[in-house]
Amino acid sequence: MALGHSKRPEMRDPTPSLVLLTLGLTWTAGTRDEPFFSSRYPMGSMQEGLDCDVLDRLYDRREFLGIVLDPPDFRPGSWIGAGKAIYDQARGEFILTARPRRAENRVRGYAANIYGSKTGMEYRPVATLSKADVSRIAGMEIHSIEGTQLLRNPDDARWHLFLSVDTGGEFVWGGVEWETLLLTGDSLTGPWNSHGIVIPNDREFDSSQSRDATVDVIDGTWYCIYKAKNSSREERPALATSEDGVDFEKRGTMTIDGEDRLAFLSGTIFPSNNGPVLVGLETKLSDSRKRSPDVVYADDHGIGHGGGPPSNFVAYRLRADRLDLQTVVRVPWTPLSPYERPDHPLLGYSSLLIDPHEDRLLMYVESIDPQYTKAMGLNETVERVLAYGIAL
Repeated sequence: MALGHSKRPEMRDPTPSLVLLTLGLTWTAGTRDEPFFSSRYPMGSMQEGLDCDVLDRLYDRREFLGIVLDPPDFRPGSWIGAGKAIYDQARGEFILTARPRRAENRVRGYAANIYGSKTGMEYRPVATLSKADVSRIAGMEIHSIEGTQLLRNPDDARWHLFLSVDTGGEFVWGGVEWETLLLTGDSLTGPWNSHGIVIPNDREFDSSQSRDATVDVIDGTWYCIYKAKNSSREERPALATSEDGVDFEKRGTMTIDGEDRLAFLSGTIFPSNNGPVLVGLETKLSDSRKRSPDVVYADDHGIGHGGGPPSNFVAYRLRADRLDLQTVVRVPWTPLSPYERPDHPLLGYSSLLIDPHEDRLLMYVESIDPQYTKAMGLNETVERVLAYGIAL
């Protein structure tokens, strides 16, 4: 499963022009005046050293590194991804989570896998929590697992594993009712303790789904940007914060540049001297109540998968006080590998971290494979995890 292929296709050009909003930040880092991100937590998903002045050039510096994880098999509806990557200093290795999924026998997302690596490319299995395990630990029936986030608590070094789980009353392809569950433990191999649903779907703006979070800790505050879907099936980014990584306060849905926008955001929230910045992918969402002719639907509930415009590579400044995301960089994603469909290269999940061994970012994305994918749709695509390097 952990392949770490090094073959790289010829780089494509030209890249689209960037949309850049100058933040006008200047402060001292070393002997030069330059903006930078930093975090000094000894055990977390953040590392010190990402300079803000390179944000507008990150996209142009992408380099395809290889396949990191393959799906369980290559039959339609088989996926791997929807995870988070960190570098854990205590273990001295990269940690990556992922959700494996199959369509046969209505299995869907059947586990939360944890992998380790010394290089950030060749990953080996460390632990797995099956859907049955999670249901037993949480004391509830879970139909499927999707987005996974794993961090160390900087206060006590315990692991916090956030899982997007389908808690609906009946089986539906794609799921209708999703919430975010929290498990904690001292070891990646368990035992795990359940804190129950910490991001429930209990507000008007997330009354259907509160899932697929991006969670990071900055200066003692846990920031959680998650996908909020209301009863009208409109999906927006929403913000929740916490002081302990367990009890979260929902702040509400977020605007982008002051405008209401249907979108799914996934990536990493980095600290900066001008506030947190989300770097990752943005998937523009159409009205999910309307069926797309480009998508094959699995049942009459009409849950889509894929289709629509390609994802954007983005960097957004997070203004928690205003519940607004301010554009720093926003550019359509163009694939650089043969493992991404030209028209629909990515599903939308991503995670980034600073490589402590090289002067680069590592970016992990869930790609839609062009060879094995039959069409856009829940049980039609084949998806795997790819790695990109971005020179700093």
